[in-house]
Formats: sequence, C-alpha cells, structure tokens
Amino acid sequence: MTTLNMNDPKYFDPFLKTLEDNTAKNYHTENAVLLATNFGTNQHKTDMKFISDLHKKDGYLTHQNSLAKYYIVKDILKNVKNYLKFYGVNKVHRGLAKKIYSKL
Repeated sequence: MTTLNMNDPKYFDPFLKTLEDNTAKNYHTENAVLLATNFGTNQHKTDMKFISDLHKKDGYLTHQNSLAKYYIVKDILKNVKNYLKFYGVNKVHRGLAKKIYSKL
C-alpha cells in the first residue's frame, strides 16, 4: 500500500488538479468547500457548508453569499501557510496558497 507523505513536493498536485477541473466546470462553491474542508477552521467548514446548502437549495448564489464565500476563501488562503507550518511542511510547499488561488 502506498503511504502519503506531506513532505513530497507533489503531494498537493491531485488537489490542485481537482480545483482546476472544478473551475473549468464552474464549480466554484465546491472548490470553496474543498478549501474549507482541507485547510479551514471548524467555523470555515460550517460557514461554507451553509453557503453550499443555500446555493443548492436556491439553484444560484446570491450576491451576499458570494461575498461571504469570497471572504472565507480569502481568510483560508491567508492561513494556508500556518496550516503547513503546523504539519512541519511549510518549506516544501512554499507558495501553495498562490498555486491554489491560480486554480480558482
């Protein structure tokens, strides 16, 4: 069985590819949920689930919810470095937040 190693420089490549594919399909809310799930706090996860549920229920994202999603994603990306530092891999994945942002 293959063991995942966060110190592998290509560790996040499948994640980045998923973000890119979702963006091509206009799945921006799904990307925000992925970001919250993988890098966000419990509050980010709760807020993004709420926004995603409203998006699914209404069939569209209101301007207010779109702004909320934007600021949640911005806050998550601001803290990606701290997340990586916590796991001791921040030097291996330098610039990950910028790579993620480029895929959104």
